[in-house]
Amino acid sequence: MRVDEFTRSWQVTNAKELAAALTSRDEKGGALFFMTPDDDQQYPSLAIRVTKDFADVHYFPFDGHPGFRCLGGAGLPKDGWTNFAYQGCDPGTGEETPNEFVIPFATACEIAEEFHRSGQRSNAVEWLEL
Repeated sequence: MRVDEFTRSWQVTNAKELAAALTSRDEKGGALFFMTPDDDQQYPSLAIRVTKDFADVHYFPFDGHPGFRCLGGAGLPKDGWTNFAYQGCDPGTGEETPNEFVIPFATACEIAEEFHRSGQRSNAVEWLEL
């Protein structure tokens, strides 16, 4: 599996290598990871934005599909927002995301591990199809 971040890429073959890649943080203290099965296959794919101990996750099953957003929000203010700041975010101060799509980073890692194993969207969480 290929894991891309703003300035780096990894080829991961097991859960330990995947976990090591997902711990990487950029100069802003966050990260945007884009995961694909390999260099030649762009779909399905998984995108994970990270800031501190929070993440949001998007799953794209095939080209042209707008994707699925992981539902979250547990323990966060119901109508609040979380700012995700990472290299390449727009605007540069961070992207605001409704808390209903924010999950603990540990949960995002579990979703990534399942994607690595199966190449599919995790059934362990709820998703909103866009």
